[in-house]
Amino acid sequence: MQKEDLRQLAEIYSIVYQKFDIEERWTSESAKRLLSYWFDKQPDLAFVAEFNGKVVGAFIAGIKPWWDGNHLSDGEIFVHPDYQKKGIATKLSVALYEKALQKYNVISFDAYTFKKTKFPLSWYLSQGFVQNKEWIMISGDVKGIVSKLKRK
Repeated sequence: MQKEDLRQLAEIYSIVYQKFDIEERWTSESAKRLLSYWFDKQPDLAFVAEFNGKVVGAFIAGIKPWWDGNHLSDGEIFVHPDYQKKGIATKLSVALYEKALQKYNVISFDAYTFKKTKFPLSWYLSQGFVQNKEWIMISGDVKGIVSKLKRK
């Protein structure tokens, strides 16, 4: 991936989320900010997929040192809906995982996915991912949190 790819990839990213309607409303602008964040953080783990010379998707993730070694942390994988089910995401995954193993000796990939929809969780499970029974994702409204903390 090159920095010049980010605008086109952001457009594809927003199209993917519009197509699958999984309650995240990404625009090209917000997607570009997200992809730029990952690219600036870890450009060596940023891969683009092309199909017949056309950019159709990407996989980008970061390394997080953890108590037991390096983990791939979160990241984004996406393929334009017109090019899905062609093995592109699988090839992107292999490329990123092999690079992370070789360069960073990663031991795990920790990520979030949707639980209301079958896909993409079913795709991850088919690769050998498992749902972590020990962790739960939490999120909070920062203004509300600050307000509660000030009342204590």
